Amino acid sequence: MLKTSRNTVVVTGAGISTEAGIPDFRGENGIYRRLGEDKVMEIINKDCFNSNPDHFYLFYRQNFQSYAEIQPSHAHFALAELEERGLVKAIVTQNIDGLHQKAGSRRVYSIHGSADRYYCTNRSCQQGYDQEYVDSYPLTVPCCETCDAILKPDVVLFGEPIKNYYDAVHAISGAHLLVVIGSSLTVYPLAGFVRDYCNSNQDLIIINKGRTEMDYAATLKVDTNRTGDFLNQVLDRL
Repeated sequence: MLKTSRNTVVVTGAGISTEAGIPDFRGENGIYRRLGEDKVMEIINKDCFNSNPDHFYLFYRQNFQSYAEIQPSHAHFALAELEERGLVKAIVTQNIDGLHQKAGSRRVYSIHGSADRYYCTNRSCQQGYDQEYVDSYPLTVPCCETCDAILKPDVVLFGEPIKNYYDAVHAISGAHLLVVIGSSLTVYPLAGFVRDYCNSNQDLIIINKGRTEMDYAATLKVDTNRTGDFLNQVLDRL
C-alpha cells in the first residue's frame, strides 16, 4: 500500500515515543495513573496558568520532564527515512516531545505543541525561549528578559484549542493512505479527524499495542509495541 499510495499521511500518539523512554500519560507509569486525571486536568489548564502561575509551574516543573536529552526511537528515524524516500507526505502528531523533528522529519504538524519551547505572554513581545533558559531561571515562574512578562510553555493546555488545526485536517482528509501509530484514538479532536477519514473509504493502517476505536475500519491492524522493528522491516522490503 505504501508503494502505490499517492499521498500517505502518518498520525502518531504516545505509543511511538514510549520506545524512546517517554511514559504514556495514560499508561501504567503515566502521570494520569500516578496523580489522577482530574488533578492533572485541573492544574495543566489555561485557567490555572492565568490565575495561579506559581501553582501551575510548581506542578509543571515537577511532573513534566524536559525532552532535550531524549533521542528519537527507531520508529521516528524510520518515518523520517520514509519521508526522505517520498513515501510519507506528512506527520500529524499528538506528542509534545519534538522527536519527529529531531529524527529528521520535515513536514510535522504538532497539534499539542512542543514542551521544550516557551514564549512571552505579552502580545506585543511574544519572544521565544528554549528549555535551557527556563531551567536556569532563578524563580519558579520564568519571565521574559525583555519585558518581564510571564513565559508560557508552547503546549496546548486543557481549555485551549489545538495548534495547526487546519493543516492537520487538510493533511488527513487529503490522504489516500492513513497510517496511525501508537494511538488508541480516544482523544479528540484528532480521533474525530480519523473517524471522518474512515468515512471516505480510503485505506487505513493501524500500528498499536491493544485495541483502538477505529480497528473496525482498518485495512490492516498490526498489534505490537515494537513499532521501530516493524517499520524497519517495512523499509527493508521497499
